Amino acid sequence: MKKTNNWPLLLILVLLPIAIIYSRLVTPSMVLGKYYFKYHECGAIGEIPDRDDILTLLDDNKYRSSFWGNGEYRIEYGVFRTLLVLSYSGGTASSELEIKKTGNNIMIVLDDTCDFFYEKTD
Repeated sequence: MKKTNNWPLLLILVLLPIAIIYSRLVTPSMVLGKYYFKYHECGAIGEIPDRDDILTLLDDNKYRSSFWGNGEYRIEYGVFRTLLVLSYSGGTASSELEIKKTGNNIMIVLDDTCDFFYEKTD
């Protein structure tokens, strides 16, 4: 009986998930900075800025925005997505926004239907 060598297949099966996870990995230091939201009309429903906005994520887990106000944020990691949770109004209200990474670009998605998102600039 001929002996087959399966190590190349096993290596691929191990490295492929690692590559996928790494390509989507968003660390806290990666999200710091300014994000620009460009307003455009759409029939979307939800809490979405009605004008251009800048969301600034600071290194002390605080944020500033003309739409969202000032408050604190945290990052929550899930199996299939990463969330940015903004807490405002003295911690009594919050919003969950998805963080997406495409290559080196990081976006904070408000609404997938109308393609509403904040895009990192620095």
